[in-house]
Amino acid sequence: MSQTVSPPVDLVLVGHVLDAQGIRGLIKVKPYSKEPLALFSAPIIWLVKPPASLDLSHPFSVKTSKEHSGQVLLGLDGVSDRDQALVLKGSAIYVSRADFPSQADDDSFYWVDLIGLPVTNLQGEALGVVSDLMDNGAQSILCVKSADAKSDKGEQLIPFIKTVIQSVTVDKSSEKYGIVVDWQLDW
Repeated sequence: MSQTVSPPVDLVLVGHVLDAQGIRGLIKVKPYSKEPLALFSAPIIWLVKPPASLDLSHPFSVKTSKEHSGQVLLGLDGVSDRDQALVLKGSAIYVSRADFPSQADDDSFYWVDLIGLPVTNLQGEALGVVSDLMDNGAQSILCVKSADAKSDKGEQLIPFIKTVIQSVTVDKSSEKYGIVVDWQLDW
């Protein structure tokens, strides 16, 4: 564990500590992503053990990371035996968004980057804002909270597939910022 520092403002929840692994202080992590690239690339993680408040002042440097049976095993600086690792069981794991690896494919996005984007259809009608995403096994699905406060729709579920998603622009300075979909307002 390193000295007390202020956490970055771009922290993202990426998983939680399931248990200790072995006798050398490794922790077994349940990632919240099918491809936990952020856990493999982050040099530093922040841990919060519920029910504690969000005190993220003590980062841990990551010494090792590897995949193991669908989980991730992490070796952390300052955690050298099983007893120290067991103390971390149940902790939520946060990683700075800046430490996520770049997406090699222009059609790939991290879910965290899509949340909050405005969604419009091909007719220019505002459908709402991405409030969440989910995975139904076949594809990702956008949860779009209605742009119209008076609407009884509340939330629309829009499949995140090429035939529906026409464009995605996450750059806030772009005039094309947001997601354009081939989707009707009344669907």
